[in-house]
Amino acid sequence: MKRNLLTLAIAGALIAPLTSHAEPKVYGQVHLSFGQLEKEESGTTTTDNWQVRSHSSRFGIKGDHDLSEGLKAIYRLEYQVSPDDNNAKDGTVDSGSAGLKRRNQYVGLKGSWGQLRFGRHDTPLKMAQGKFDQFNNTDADIRSSSDQDGEHRLDNVLAYIGKSGDIGYAVALIPAEGDGETSGDGVADTISASVNYKSGPIYVAVAHDTYDNEVNAESDTLTRLVGTYKTGGMQIGLLYQTGVEGPTDSDNETDTIGLSFGMKTGAKGKAKLQFTTAENDASTAKETTAIAVGYDHKYSKTTRAYVMYSNNKVETGSTTNEETTFLGAGIVVKF
Repeated sequence: MKRNLLTLAIAGALIAPLTSHAEPKVYGQVHLSFGQLEKEESGTTTTDNWQVRSHSSRFGIKGDHDLSEGLKAIYRLEYQVSPDDNNAKDGTVDSGSAGLKRRNQYVGLKGSWGQLRFGRHDTPLKMAQGKFDQFNNTDADIRSSSDQDGEHRLDNVLAYIGKSGDIGYAVALIPAEGDGETSGDGVADTISASVNYKSGPIYVAVAHDTYDNEVNAESDTLTRLVGTYKTGGMQIGLLYQTGVEGPTDSDNETDTIGLSFGMKTGAKGKAKLQFTTAENDASTAKETTAIAVGYDHKYSKTTRAYVMYSNNKVETGSTTNEETTFLGAGIVVKF
C-alpha cells in the first residue's frame, strides 16, 4: 500500500508542471459575402456577375506557458481558409486557394518589459492603423487604396512590442536572407517601427518602414500617420501615408489620404463611410480613389451582418484604366 502511494506521489509530482500550463485556445472567424461584382478595364467589362466569396476566414491556435518570475512563453499558429471555392476571382480580397494560407505564426517570450516574437507577423506599420479601417477584410479594405498600401504580413520577422503607460511601441527587423549579391544578407534589410498614443477617445500613431532588400539599392521608405477620435457613439479617423514601398514595387513616391467615419444607430446598428485617395509622382500621375458606405447589425459579441457598396477607380492621367464596384451583404461569425 505504501509503495502504491509513493508511486502515485511521484507521478503527481511529474504531471503537476504539465497541468499548470494554460490550455491552448482555438479561435477564428468565418466571413462570407454575397453580392454583385462589376469590373471594367479600359472601358471593357471584364466581370459582371453575382458571387459568394470569403474574406479572410480563418482559424488558429494560441496560448502561453508560465516560465518563471512573470515570464511566459507565447505562441500562435493562424491559417486563412476559403470556404466559398478555390477559384481566384477579380475584385476579391482573398484571391487564391481553398487550402490553407499562412497568417500570423510565431513563438516568443512575454514579460513586464513587453513581448519578443519570432516568425511570420504583421509589420508595425500595418498594426499602426488601429481601428481606422471601417471596412476591414472587404472590397473596401484600405488594401485597395493603392499599389503601395502598407498592409503587409512578412516572413522572417523579429519583433518587439512594448507599452509604457499610454504609449505603445513596436519594432520589427526583417532579414532578406539573400546571398549578398542579388539581395540583402543583413539582420535588418527591412525595418518597420511604430509609436502610438492611446488615451480615452484618442488614438494617434506614427509608423515608418525602410526597405533595402537589394544590394547597393537606395533604401525606399514608407511613413504612415493615423489618428481616430470617438465621441457620442461616433468615430472619425484620418490617415496620411507617403513614400515608396520597397525597391521592387515602384520608383514613384505615392501619397495617400484617408477618411473613415462610423456612427452607432440604436443599440445594435452602425452606419459607416470611408474614402481614400492615392496619387504617385510619376510623369503621368496614377490616381486611385476608393469610396464605401455600409451598415452593420451586431446580433451578439460573435455575430454581425452587414450591407455595403464600394467603388474603386484607377486613373492614369485623364483615362480611367480600371473601375470595380461591389453591392451586397455579408455575415461574420467568430468563435
